[in-house]
Amino acid sequence: MKKRLSITIAAAIGIILAITITLGAFEFSSQPTPHHRETHSAKITVNQFIKQVAPAAQREQRKYHIPASITIAQAGTESNWGRSKLAYKYNNLFGIKANSKHNRVRMYTTENINGKNKEVKQYFQVYDSWNDSIKSHTYLIVRGTADNHRRFCGVQTAKNYQQAAYELQKNGYATDPNYANELIYAIQKFHLNKYDK
Repeated sequence: MKKRLSITIAAAIGIILAITITLGAFEFSSQPTPHHRETHSAKITVNQFIKQVAPAAQREQRKYHIPASITIAQAGTESNWGRSKLAYKYNNLFGIKANSKHNRVRMYTTENINGKNKEVKQYFQVYDSWNDSIKSHTYLIVRGTADNHRRFCGVQTAKNYQQAAYELQKNGYATDPNYANELIYAIQKFHLNKYDK
């Protein structure tokens, strides 16, 4: 009887050990694989930048009625047409601030505070790709901010890119008091309104 009991206990321990090893192997194999973050050349030309981001901007326009020209102009002017370190290394085209302690980088930025430009250090969101950055921008326009979920809804209902640009400025998208005019100038200079069609 004792011999049979010790064989049964040994078998049970063997089964438990096999299950533990199997679960351990499963847990190891189910760990998320590290994701790959795109990097871009700091020497990208304006035309190369526009060609690269235009399809994503047009896709977001079809879904959410944000003029593609506005998205491209914002991405271009905010990122020096993909040549800022925040853009080419961290895929943040719009200077979107970090909202958590994960996937962020601390960098200097120029803010217009009480009519004066000041350099301040801020945490910015890090994205895996420029497409992800454009989707995040769309999310901000569509969902607004924590204090006002309808803050940028005028961008989606604007009749043209000029009106959309003024809606962004009026509702505090950027601290630059000349923000709308800069977007309109970029759209006209690079004929970005052709992507709205």
